[in-house]
Amino acid sequence: MVDNLLMIRAEEVHKRLEEGRPVEYENVIIYGDLDLHDLDLPLDRNKRKIVRSIIKIEYSVIKGNAFFDRCAFQGLVDFDGTVFSQAANFSDSNFQEDAGFSLAQFQGEANFSRAHFATEANFSRARFNDADFGRARFQRSFHLSNARVYTLRLSDAIFEEHSSIHLKDLNYNRIAVRWNSIRSSLPYNGSVYLTLIKNFRNLEQFEDEDCCYYQYRREKQARTTKAFPRLVDKLAWLSCGYGVRPSHTMLLSLALIILFTAIYWGGHALQPSASANPGSIITLSDAFYFSSMWFLGRAPQNICIIEGFEFLTVFETLLGWLLMALFLITMSKVMLR
Repeated sequence: MVDNLLMIRAEEVHKRLEEGRPVEYENVIIYGDLDLHDLDLPLDRNKRKIVRSIIKIEYSVIKGNAFFDRCAFQGLVDFDGTVFSQAANFSDSNFQEDAGFSLAQFQGEANFSRAHFATEANFSRARFNDADFGRARFQRSFHLSNARVYTLRLSDAIFEEHSSIHLKDLNYNRIAVRWNSIRSSLPYNGSVYLTLIKNFRNLEQFEDEDCCYYQYRREKQARTTKAFPRLVDKLAWLSCGYGVRPSHTMLLSLALIILFTAIYWGGHALQPSASANPGSIITLSDAFYFSSMWFLGRAPQNICIIEGFEFLTVFETLLGWLLMALFLITMSKVMLR
């Protein structure tokens, strides 16, 4: 079927671009390299070649390299369904209107590093070997839904406020990205989060793995409507940060010690022991010391609890043992990889 398509020489495309005329083709084969380096086009202040023409090359085949790097595209760029048989270089280019690459196939290098997408960047259902979007800037939506790529590089990519990255049903081997760069731009989807968690683990980016899992659980909890699962999720968040935040366990432990201190002190539940100095009184710091020791499961010296309040020490010690065990488990998970 490809052999029956209309054949267009790359020089014809070059001529249209130099004259500022629209480049609109569908179901054609373009022979030769689409190389804008030597075209007589004006430059912007960043020394990018200004391309005023609308470019729509849809469901076609480019039998050559496509060198569109360091260009400022002022009009629509649409390569939906087009096959790039060799390299496709759009690095350091500025897309001022929508960039459409839906269903495109990149059989060679796909280089969009340092590219700037001012509006929509649509690569949904595209096919790549490796795709480089390192240090690219996205102001709106970056669509990769249902796309397929072996390695997706998003190192140091910038997603501005109100931008979004859509990875639903993206088929990939690995994504080179840091969680902090996409965390605010990633719409919630459980399967997307779980796949990213696995990706970070495989790349030994354990901090990113934990942060991604933590946000996944927070997002999931916010959407849970049933009372009991919601309560369990809140307890998991409060006690250990879903198993990846040992600081939550430490803060909860301190809060419980302070709570029991207030109970002992406010309820006048403590008194000096028989071995204490005669005439000694119980201070607030004594109550805090007493609570801390019982939380750790150790009976304090020189202070005892008044009869009838002993159940408080049993309850506090039980909570202390549970939280200490939880702290050790969480620390082991975070530290021992």
